[in-house]
Amino acid sequence: MDEFSARRLRNLIPQLVEQRHIAVSAGASFAGHLIELAIMQIRLTLHDISEDELLEFCNALTVDPVEDKRAD
Repeated sequence: MDEFSARRLRNLIPQLVEQRHIAVSAGASFAGHLIELAIMQIRLTLHDISEDELLEFCNALTVDPVEDKRAD
């Protein structure tokens, strides 16, 4: 991604955060959630993180350390 596109995406995040706040304040929590997903997707794109990498990270976070010790 070129710097111009990256800058445009970075500048979009604060606007989306404000829109999320407005949606949630108006009681539209699902709309706020959808906006949050859009923000996350932009951040993933900016940092060149694939969906597979995100899934691996989420799986690593959900591992129960107590269960892992029992397996040993």
